[in-house]
Amino acid sequence: MVNEVIEARDYVTQLINKGWFRHAVGERGIKYLVTLLRFIDLNYRECSVNLDLDFLVNLLDDYYNTESRIRYFVRELMRIQGYDNIARQLINAYPALPPDIREFLDNIAKSLPSDAAPPSALVEQAINELMKELEGFREKLVSIINAAKSQCPKAYNQTS
Repeated sequence: MVNEVIEARDYVTQLINKGWFRHAVGERGIKYLVTLLRFIDLNYRECSVNLDLDFLVNLLDDYYNTESRIRYFVRELMRIQGYDNIARQLINAYPALPPDIREFLDNIAKSLPSDAAPPSALVEQAINELMKELEGFREKLVSIINAAKSQCPKAYNQTS
């Protein structure tokens, strides 16, 4: 069925490009055909995925809850353990850390002033960078939701 739809889409696209067909169908007919072709392109492309807007909004709500718990946990951990203590433990564990984490920490260490920065600055900056990554993820998720809302504005009636 999908192959037939794609084949029909390609055939209609060829017809639309012919002057005689445009004249026979008229601009209004062409407009509606192009709308149908766009719908087919959105829904029948190879690897096309349709997501329910409510699912996306719930996913964003789950993200906000998770981000809040992570921020609270990190804040409490830092309050209880202290930045200096965590920094010492991190420096001691550095050789055993996975390479991608060591690279992440190395990049942060390079961005700090070389001899003036206390070890706790490394931990504080690492937390800030991880929070920026979380915010970047949130922005991507919000952009997906905004794109979905723009395609079906009547289906969306919540505020987040």
